[in-house]
This record gives sequence, C-alpha cells and structure tokens, in this order.
Amino acid sequence: MKSYFALVRGSFMAIMMYRLSFFFTVIGNLLYIVLLYFLWSSIYRGVETIRGMSFNQAFVYVALAGSIFTMVKTWADWEISWHITSGSIIMDLVKPLDFQFYFLSQTVGFMAFNFIMIALPSALVLLLFFGADVEMGVGLLFLPAGLILAFLISFAIDYIIGLTSFYTESIWGISMTKEIITTLLSGALVPLQFFPDAAQRILRLLPFQAIYHIPLTMLTAPNLDVRACLGLLGTQVVWVVLLFLAGRLLFTRASRVLMVSGG
Repeated sequence: MKSYFALVRGSFMAIMMYRLSFFFTVIGNLLYIVLLYFLWSSIYRGVETIRGMSFNQAFVYVALAGSIFTMVKTWADWEISWHITSGSIIMDLVKPLDFQFYFLSQTVGFMAFNFIMIALPSALVLLLFFGADVEMGVGLLFLPAGLILAFLISFAIDYIIGLTSFYTESIWGISMTKEIITTLLSGALVPLQFFPDAAQRILRLLPFQAIYHIPLTMLTAPNLDVRACLGLLGTQVVWVVLLFLAGRLLFTRASRVLMVSGG
C-alpha cells in the first residue's frame, strides 16, 4: 500500500508544477459559470419552474457539473495510450504493482489537487457571488461518498478506453467519442429532468448518469430521504464493481496482444 500512496503523493506534487495550466483552468471554469448564469437566466425568464426544477436548482446543477467534471476527469485513457506509444508500458508491466491500481493511484493525486484548487473555489464563487442557494437536505451528508464513487466510475470508463490502445495504439477518436457521449448522456450539460420521460428511463440504466446526475441530485434535491440516497449510492457502487471487473478482464485479454515499437 505504501507504493500506491507514494504514487498518489507524487502525482499531486507533479501537477503543482503546471501553474500556468492551473491558472487558465480556474479562469476558464469561472467564465463558464458566468456564461451559464446568463444562459439559464434567459431560459427561466418569466417562468418559476421547468420540469420541476427552479432556476436556482438548475443553475447550481449545471454550474457545479463543470466543477465535478474538472475533479473527476482522470485522463487515464490518454496516459495509458502514451505509455504504449512511448514503449514505457513494458516497465509498467514488470513493476510489482497491480496495473489497474497503479494508474488509479496516479489519478487520485490529480483528483485531490483539482478538488482543492479548482472545484472547491469554483463552488465558493458560485455561492458567494452568484447568490446560488444550496438547500439543506439529507443528500448533503451522502454527497462526499457520491463524489468519490463518481470519480471511480469516471476512472473505470477512462481505464477501459485506455486499454483499447493495446489494440489500436491511437485512441483519439475513441476518446473523443467517449467524451461526447458522457457529456450528453450524464446530465453534465443539461439536467436529466429536461430529457423526455422515455429518454430518462434509458439514461438511468447507463453508467454515465452515475458520474454527474446522482451527486448533483443529492445536492439539488432537498426532499430526498435516507433510503433514496442509499439507493443512489447503491447504483454507483454497482457500476464501480461492474466497470472495474470489466477493466480487469479486458486487461487480461489486451496484454496478450501488446506490440511495442517505442522504448
């Protein structure tokens, strides 16, 4: 376990070296919140609620979705692909570490940094400068667990996409397609409540909504009770287990076809 903790600490320290990138990420996230405020103000002009959501609930939902995106984005798919194209994957495979948890440990450091330095300040700006009101509910008690599980699901999906580079080497098209699908079907751009009822029933069966919609529902739906929150967490846990197992199975198969031309 000490080796994995060292990887977490190392990745956290490494990302601190990219100060300019961090600065532009913060500025970009704040500008995104400003644009969302004016966009959703226009959408709600003259109406109190749409699809059962008030302006405050919808604005908090989509604005914090951007902060969650910054926090749960792991880049594990691109990292694995780079290791394969560079040839350094050989060293990863001979290390006395579990391949999946090796990359997970690296992404945990990134997640911790992005939460502390980007997601949390953006949330405070949202509350202090835009007058957003987070209604107190039992869901707030379950939100930390929901965010951790959302991160694990996001990593598991990125990890699976990254493993496809064992077959394709380049994952640009696959990764871009994954980003589009995840963003559109997870509630990151538009709350799932705004989709037609039939589409909502389908989207709730997919893992993408467990990344954004579930933790955001805990935050913006004060009427949730403990049983409902446990049900939402249970959905996330199921997807974590299924996706991690799928990743391990795919790694077993993909590592047999690996060809390295770099190094």
